[in-house]
Amino acid sequence: MQNIKQESYSISDANQALDVELTPNMWSFIVRMINYPELSFDSDKNTIEIDGYVPFKELAKEWINSIQDGSCDARKCEACNDYFDLNSTDGIFGNPQELEEFICYPCAESMTARDYYERFIVRNL
Repeated sequence: MQNIKQESYSISDANQALDVELTPNMWSFIVRMINYPELSFDSDKNTIEIDGYVPFKELAKEWINSIQDGSCDARKCEACNDYFDLNSTDGIFGNPQELEEFICYPCAESMTARDYYERFIVRNL
């Protein structure tokens, strides 16, 4: 049986390999969206962990292109700062008229009505 080579990319390595300047949270999102069990994001170390046979660069480039062309509407949650694809994720907006200030469903579920009111409604009165 052959051993699979394990690779690890730092955020700067991944940015350099794909000629982009993405944040750790955006890389975490891209790894989640690629959705390969052999690919993970280590948030403690801010590294991308890869089994050597996974075509990480090609897969990541597809997601980066979809974000850039708008086919993936990647937005950061105002509460937890993680990114989500609005085409496949439930949540609410702090500014629903403009579809801005996205709050993911888990954060929205934990937010009280008072928190939401004080953070998003009272400023518009």
